[in-house]
Amino acid sequence: MTSGTSSESADCIGGDAVGAQRGRGRPRDPHVDNRVLAAARELVGELGYHQVTMESIARRARVGKATLYRRWPNRASVITDAFADELAEPPTPDTGELRTDVLAYLREIVETLTLLGDPSVVASALAERGQEGEAGLRDILRARRGPGLRMLQRWVAAGLLPESLPVDVVVDGWAGFLLYRIVFGRQVPGDGELGQLVDLLPRGD
Repeated sequence: MTSGTSSESADCIGGDAVGAQRGRGRPRDPHVDNRVLAAARELVGELGYHQVTMESIARRARVGKATLYRRWPNRASVITDAFADELAEPPTPDTGELRTDVLAYLREIVETLTLLGDPSVVASALAERGQEGEAGLRDILRARRGPGLRMLQRWVAAGLLPESLPVDVVVDGWAGFLLYRIVFGRQVPGDGELGQLVDLLPRGD
């Protein structure tokens, strides 16, 4: 991977995780924006994040590179905008079963951290951007903290989890484990390991 690619990968989760900063210019044409974002999503799906370039996005969207750069400073900012919905706060799992709720919650975090198909995207962002990369990753995980707390609090109220359960510690512990395993260990936990996390939950009286 070239230094340019590493820099663009790092930009992907730096700063604001769900909205890339754009340059100033002429009034925006939403039709052009929509074509560009659709093109970025298609190319990531077809080629993987690391193989997508500003040139390929412009070509697929049928716009000039100058038009593209007036709206987004780099490839990473285009892709971040294209996947903004997936990076935003997800709904709180409510399947009617404690175990399936927690598994759904954990799977969503895993899917988010591997959204672009390769944990190295997040890892390179942290390495290249330091505190800015950490802030972007923190924003992504913070958006998932509220749903996790609400999910556990609902099951505490239902009596399936003890009232003494420190739900904030549990949710943060899950995030820390998944972050370590995916970003630093470069391993994606499967349902077996996620199920073990569920089994560690104490049951209510």
